[in-house]
Amino acid sequence: MSTVPFRLITPAEVVFEGEAELVIAVTTEGEEGVLPHHAPLLAVLRPGVLRANVRGAAASERFEVATGPGFIQALPDAVTVLVDEVVRFEDVDVAKTREELGAASAAHDRSAEEFALAKLRLTGH
Repeated sequence: MSTVPFRLITPAEVVFEGEAELVIAVTTEGEEGVLPHHAPLLAVLRPGVLRANVRGAAASERFEVATGPGFIQALPDAVTVLVDEVVRFEDVDVAKTREELGAASAAHDRSAEEFALAKLRLTGH
């Protein structure tokens, strides 16, 4: 299967840079899947779980992270995702995230609530 250069960037770091067969992100219009040679796209991202099939050393691997709000730019020859924050599966503290979810719900902070839910979905909770 063909691939496209894919970069996931936060203000603090380049989280991922490599080749992807497919990138799926949560936009304000719903989930958007991007394949190589995709028509040009620029979309606003909501907090959610970003998934990608990336090219590993031997085969395709699944890449999943919880992301905060941001943007996705897809061009026929590149996909770039810029987000405020990325949390990997191994970095999720379920108890702390549940507290964050409760505080966000009480404060009616929809973005923080969606981000907490994305982190919990990433862990299967």
